[in-house]
Amino acid sequence: MVSATASSRLPRAWAGGWISSPGWDFFWMFAALWGGALLLAGSSVFGLAVFAATIFFAERVVSIAHSWSTTWMVLFSPLLASERKRRRATFLWIPLGITLGSFALGVFVAGWQRFPASGELGPELWAFGLYIALFWVLHFWHFGNQDFGVLSLYRSRAGQTRMLDRRVDKLYTVVMMFMIQPIVYLSAVKTTAFAELTRALLPLPGGWLERIAPVALAVAAVASLGVAAFEIAKPNRSPGKLLYTVVILLHPLLLYGSIHFRDQGLAYLYLLAYLWSHWLIAIGLVGRINTRHYRGHGDSRARSLGRHALLLGAISGAVWLLTYPYTDYGLFNSDGFRYKHLLAQIGPTQTLGIGLVLGFFLTEQLLHYYCDRCLFRFRDEGVRRAVAPLL
Repeated sequence: MVSATASSRLPRAWAGGWISSPGWDFFWMFAALWGGALLLAGSSVFGLAVFAATIFFAERVVSIAHSWSTTWMVLFSPLLASERKRRRATFLWIPLGITLGSFALGVFVAGWQRFPASGELGPELWAFGLYIALFWVLHFWHFGNQDFGVLSLYRSRAGQTRMLDRRVDKLYTVVMMFMIQPIVYLSAVKTTAFAELTRALLPLPGGWLERIAPVALAVAAVASLGVAAFEIAKPNRSPGKLLYTVVILLHPLLLYGSIHFRDQGLAYLYLLAYLWSHWLIAIGLVGRINTRHYRGHGDSRARSLGRHALLLGAISGAVWLLTYPYTDYGLFNSDGFRYKHLLAQIGPTQTLGIGLVLGFFLTEQLLHYYCDRCLFRFRDEGVRRAVAPLL
């Protein structure tokens, strides 16, 4: 997402014009709010199970669309063609290294990483640990940067140019996503690979995370109220920042509540507020950039929307078809220690095939993390010049 450093460099005309209407703004940037309201309203009419199944039917496709929208934009779009020629290390060699490294790691995990009879995660499973850590550590980094980027966009739009405003937003998102969210996740989720890896690397006293999680939630609430009060006190306060602070606070609250109270409705609300919100922000901003690029080259509004929808739909559909038979091998989120069983059942003749699948899933995520940062950070003058006016 857009960094504060970048947003401070944007001309005011760009900063004020990145959103064309409140409707666009609300739909793409605040899916956590309208999505939650829609789920509650629909569930009261049709029942939670039926309505949630309807909403989440396309979950994997939306996830793919969000990942590959930024990856395509950075690596293949005409918009950044000149930048790819000018900066080959950034736009070619680093992405190629990420891809080759991810596939090599995936093949190694598939061929040589098996849990012992005791089921313990030991040093011999270093490659599996690295595979999981790359995804999850960068996951929190990526989500935190998006939260900071959204606040930066609204800060720029409101003309909040003080360094103090930037520092408060940065500190808030760092605390919420790099500290509060991992603590709450690890206190509630016990049987995923990331949870096991964390326990192996950080042998904390038994029950420590469970005891500290309510404290973390209290810190999150106090920090959010403090940030909101700080924002309200400004003469150029931003309603968008205030609303998005609510979204950020919902992340740990809904995660903790859904598991602590074993409430399926809260779990669905969490998925909407945390994952779908993140996905739709990325899809919306990339769509804005690409459709405005098309319109700048003579396309009508309808044609530009159609071209972008067709492009993103084709990419998402192809990736979905390619990966659907191997959905079980998304080891990042496998619960109930199922990842151990999945690794154990890989036979010698399947090593290369499953290894490539594992490598593809890791590549998909790491390339997205990297390309999202390339597209929205705006440190480079060429990227800023090409992309910022379209926002």
